[in-house]
Amino acid sequence: MLLALGAAMAEHLATWPLGGLVDRLHPRRKELSPLKGNRRAFWQATWRHAIFGLVLGELERRLNSGAAEEEPAAAVPASSNGHGTVEAVAELA
Repeated sequence: MLLALGAAMAEHLATWPLGGLVDRLHPRRKELSPLKGNRRAFWQATWRHAIFGLVLGELERRLNSGAAEEEPAAAVPASSNGHGTVEAVAELA
């Protein structure tokens, strides 16, 4: 869960400076509040990314909880082409 939180926060901090581009290039920029230097928008996006990371981490934990508990399949004599080994064929004859 902490890995997902860290990934969400890293994404937020890495892309936040692109808000300056939005301020300049967005087609309706005159109708929007500027993002650059807007602390309120930064902290609002921060807690939203944190919640997203926590929810994503919990979802991943729940979906993959049984994956580590499964035992590997029994070793079946097979070659890379999936048809078995020559020794197994010789035993059948």
